[in-house]
Amino acid sequence: MSVWISRALLTLLLQPAVVFADTLRYAVTNESWEPYWIVHDGQISGIFSDLMQALDQQMDVALEADTPQPPLRAQKHFRDGLVQLECCVSKAWRSAPEQVAESLWSEPVLNTEEVLIFPPGKAFPFTGLQDLRGRTISTVRGYGYAGSHYFTRSDSRDSIAQLKVVARRRVDAGIIDRLELASLFANHPELRALPAPVELGPVISRSTLRMRLHRSRAKWLRPLNEAISRLCENGTLAKIVQRYAVPLSDAYVLHTE
Repeated sequence: MSVWISRALLTLLLQPAVVFADTLRYAVTNESWEPYWIVHDGQISGIFSDLMQALDQQMDVALEADTPQPPLRAQKHFRDGLVQLECCVSKAWRSAPEQVAESLWSEPVLNTEEVLIFPPGKAFPFTGLQDLRGRTISTVRGYGYAGSHYFTRSDSRDSIAQLKVVARRRVDAGIIDRLELASLFANHPELRALPAPVELGPVISRSTLRMRLHRSRAKWLRPLNEAISRLCENGTLAKIVQRYAVPLSDAYVLHTE
């Protein structure tokens, strides 16, 4: 019996060690939000994609992209714990009780600006959200907007369709991210072929974007914040944003500010 036990122990000791490394899966949508998420032929790139890869090099946990999902399904995957990390969103965008219940928030990562865009020659004065009262504003389906209780939404399927609606004078104005506006005109020839440029208005709102961590992985919040701080301090984050920044050409967007 003692010989059999000894052999059994020896067999166990000779087995290769298995290391169960922790993994954080992060949400990826199958719809582009240029230049933050760029989805093309099944390939994902953009500011947030590069940021997640940089964070993966900074943390003692593997960061793994989920299969791209429609935006609402990606949010459901987070609620259900199928993904445990989301980059990069505002607290205001995830304010529903079922979202709040599962969310832990990192320190700020990026600040974004949403601007008004007007049909050619149709700019109107804007000093605050109340100035949108009674107007029809071009928006993108599924997105939330500051001041939406003041105006009537005219939803488009994506931002390219939204810009076409504005340029063709079918609405009073539109709301879009400033970096996104420049990226779309730089990378989509069909927008540069519009008969007249849209007009760029003032900043309508600003959003602070953070990482959203599922409560089941609370132990990773502090390491996540430390990794974000390092990327900010060593200039990596600024270089990633600059990589995708493009000038806003006056040939396609007139400045009215």
